[in-house]
Amino acid sequence: MATEKLVNAHLEHLPAIIQIEQMSFGTDAFNIRQMRYLIRSQNPFYIFLHNKIVAGYMILLLRKNVSVIRIYAIAIHPDFRGKGLASSFLDKAIQTASEMACSKISLEVKTINQAAISLYQQKGFKVSELLTQYYKDGADGYKMVLTL
Repeated sequence: MATEKLVNAHLEHLPAIIQIEQMSFGTDAFNIRQMRYLIRSQNPFYIFLHNKIVAGYMILLLRKNVSVIRIYAIAIHPDFRGKGLASSFLDKAIQTASEMACSKISLEVKTINQAAISLYQQKGFKVSELLTQYYKDGADGYKMVLTL
């Protein structure tokens, strides 16, 4: 029987996180030093474990004296895509933001990533800004915001 759970990331998960990061983001991927810093930071960094295998992760960023939480990254291992993990991560982000009395959640997404955009819209996010040539590869992005 499969066991699945959403938990806080730890340094022991770093190799699997880096692998998912590189498969998901290519030239825009964070390096191991950046990911290590993010795991050690006070920001929420969640992973989804499936039978002790890291199936995906989500990084949230908080800034002091700001009532907006930012979804910095959500990435799902290709073998686990289409199984509702990203939706579960978004639910966790909304829960975390509510617990921290944040009024908004923001994120950035490539304009060509229709699957992600559709999911964000289903959760109530709205496009607030076009980010021209936002990504390293020159791709445009959208800033999307959910008002809580």
